[in-house]
Amino acid sequence: MKIDPKNDVLWRAFLVYFIVVAVGIWAIFAIVHIQVKEKDELLEIASKRELKIRDEKAHRGNVISKNGTLLATSVPRYSIYFDPVSVKSELFDKEVTQLADSLSRLLKNKSKQQYVSYLKDARAKKRRYVKIANKISVADYKRMQKFPIFREGKNKGGFISERSYVRELPYGELAARTIGYVREEEGIFVGLEGAYNENLKGSDGRQLVRRINGNFWMPMPSEENVEPVNGDDIYTSIDIEIQDVAENALEKCLIENDALQGCVVLMDVKSGFVEVMASLSYNEKKNKYEEAYNFALRHNVEPGSTFKAITMCALLENNPNLNIDSKLQLGTTDYKVFYRRTMRDSHRVTDEQGYSTIRNAFEQSSNIAFATLVEDAFLDNPQRYIDLIYKTKINEPLNLDIKGEAKPDIKTTSDKRWSKLSLPWMSIGYEVMMTPIQILTFYNAIANDGVMVKPQFVKEIRRGNEVKHVFDTIVINERIASENTIETLQTLLEGVVQNGTAKSMSKLGFSVAGKTGTAQISQGSAGYNKKNYTATFVGYFPADNPKYSCIIVVSNPRGKRYYGSSVSGPVFKELAEKVYATRLGIIDEKGEYQPDCNSFTNASMVYFDDFLDYCNKESISFVDNVEDNEWVSVEQSDDEIFVNTVKFEENIVPDVMGMNVTDAVFLLESMGWKVRFDGYGKVKSQSVKPDTELRKGSLINLTLSSK
Repeated sequence: MKIDPKNDVLWRAFLVYFIVVAVGIWAIFAIVHIQVKEKDELLEIASKRELKIRDEKAHRGNVISKNGTLLATSVPRYSIYFDPVSVKSELFDKEVTQLADSLSRLLKNKSKQQYVSYLKDARAKKRRYVKIANKISVADYKRMQKFPIFREGKNKGGFISERSYVRELPYGELAARTIGYVREEEGIFVGLEGAYNENLKGSDGRQLVRRINGNFWMPMPSEENVEPVNGDDIYTSIDIEIQDVAENALEKCLIENDALQGCVVLMDVKSGFVEVMASLSYNEKKNKYEEAYNFALRHNVEPGSTFKAITMCALLENNPNLNIDSKLQLGTTDYKVFYRRTMRDSHRVTDEQGYSTIRNAFEQSSNIAFATLVEDAFLDNPQRYIDLIYKTKINEPLNLDIKGEAKPDIKTTSDKRWSKLSLPWMSIGYEVMMTPIQILTFYNAIANDGVMVKPQFVKEIRRGNEVKHVFDTIVINERIASENTIETLQTLLEGVVQNGTAKSMSKLGFSVAGKTGTAQISQGSAGYNKKNYTATFVGYFPADNPKYSCIIVVSNPRGKRYYGSSVSGPVFKELAEKVYATRLGIIDEKGEYQPDCNSFTNASMVYFDDFLDYCNKESISFVDNVEDNEWVSVEQSDDEIFVNTVKFEENIVPDVMGMNVTDAVFLLESMGWKVRFDGYGKVKSQSVKPDTELRKGSLINLTLSSK
C-alpha cells in the first residue's frame, strides 16, 4: 500500500506538536511541584551547602530644596575587616608594625603597640574576620586601602570591606524637623522623609550567594535574583537660604526673650507651597535651641488677638452693611465685666467720651470692643457665630503631607465646655485652639483674595531626570467670605501696620499687612496668669500685591517683653526684608526702581547683562574692554562710558559698595560667604573691608540705604 507523502508529513508534524505540548505540561507540573512540595526540602539542602538569598538594599532617594541643593541624601559608609590568615608570613611580619601605626593614627582608638598585639593575636588564633573599623567615611576608606598590607587587596592583603549607607543632612539641623527621618523597624515616620517614605525607599532586590570561605559570600546566577530599584528624589519647596535666615532670626529672638520655643512659617500666597518652616525649642540638657519638635504644625495654641480677623470675618458676613468706621461706646476704662469675669485691654483705645471706631478697635487690638461686638450680634444665636467661622473651613484639619498635625479645636454651643463666657472669650482668641500653620492658612486666604489653599511642601517627585509626579495647588475653600468682606479685612490688616499695634513694620521699604497677637497660656485647672504668654505676628507682603504670607509664634517669653509686636515682629521684619530684597526686587520711596547710568557708575560693579539690557533699551553706546565676564565696572568720562573687567581672587572679599543688594548678596554667597543685611536698597557699607582674606562660610554684614 502506497503512503500519501502529504499525510506522512502531517502525521509527523502532529507527533512533534504533541511531544512539545507534553514536555511543556510536564515542565509546568515540575515547577509547581518544586515550589509547593519540595520548597522546604530544597531550602534545607541549600542551607547545608551554604547558599542563601541576600537582600540587596535599594539606594534611598534624595530630598532636594527649592534651590536645588541636597537636604537629605544617603552616603556610603564602610565597615572594615581583616583576614590575617590570608596574608603571607613574610609580608605580615615585615609590615604589621607599619599597619598598626597607620591604624592608630587614623582611628585613634588604640595605640600602635595595642594594634600590633591585636593583629598578631588574631593571626595566631587563625581568625578570618577581624573587625577593624565600623562605618568610616569614603575618604578614610580610600586612605585605609593604601595602608601597608591592606594595599595588597582582598586576597593577598586580607582587606575586607562592607559598604552600607547612612542618611545625612548636609545642612545639619537646618530644617531638620521638616525633613524628618524614618525608623521603619520602630514604626516611626517623621517629616518629609516619613510622608514620602514609599517613594524615597525604592524596592530592595534579592541575590543568591554562596559561602566560599570564612564569611566571604559570592553572588550566584539564579532566577530568584531581583535587581534593586532605587528610590525617587523628592523636590521640595523649602528655600534653604531663607530657611537659614529664618532660623537664625528665630534663635536670636528666643535667646533675647528667654523663650521656651517658637516657630516660623513662610508660604507662597497663590500656590500654598511652604518655603520656610522652622521650629526651635530649648533643650535644658544641651543648653541650646534645636529642631526637636515641629511646633508649627503639632502644637495647638490659643491664637489670642490673631483670631480677631476670624471674628471680624464672621461679623462682616453676618451683617454686610456693618460700617467699620461706625463708633462703639466702650466706656473710658480699659476693662469691662462679662458675666462676673473681667476682660482687659492692654491700653485704653477710646476717646474722652468713651468712643472708638471699629477700625480703630481692630488696629489697636481691643478685646473689649470685639467681645462687645460679638455679644451684640450673636447673643441670641451664638451658634450663628460658630457656623460662620465653620463656613471658612478653619475648623477642619489641613491634612498635611507631613504627619502629626494637631486638630483645630473650635467648639460649638452643643459642646459640654460651652458657657456664657464662651462667646466673648472666643471672640478674642481664647477657648479655641489652633496650630500656627492653621492660623497662617486663614491669613493667607485673606491675602489670596479669599481663596484658601492647602500648605504643601513637595513640588515634584522624580526618578533620575524623569518627572513622575507634579503637585498642583490644592484649593481648600474657593471663597472663605464675600468679596466685600475680604477687601475690608485687607484694609484692616494694612491699618494695623500703618496705625496700630504693628506700626514698627510701616518703615519697611514695602507694604505689609498683618496682625499681632498676645495670649496668656492656660495653666489647666489653675487658669491663666500674667507670666506665661504666646507672642504672635502673622501677615503678608507686599500688601498691595501679596506674594508671601508668614507667621511667627514665640511661646513663653520670660524676658521683659511679651507682646507680639515687640517679640515676634522683629523676626518677621528681618525675614521679610531678606525675602523682598533677594526674591521680589527693590522698590524705593519714589516707586519702582528704574536703572539709569548713575546706578551703574556709582556701584563698584554691576551684572554685565543688566547693563547691556539698559544700554540696548536706551540706545547708549559704550567702550567695551570686557572679554567674557559676568561682573564689570562702569566708568563715565565726559561723554564716553567705559566698561572694564572685574577680577576676583579666591577667598578675597570684593568691593560691593553701591551695588543693588540682590546682586551683592548673590555675588558674595556664590563666592562661599554668608550674608546678612540691614535696611533696604543699595549697599552703603560692608562689615569686611574689600581685599580682606576671609575663609568660606564666614559672615559678611551689609548695611543698606535707599539713596
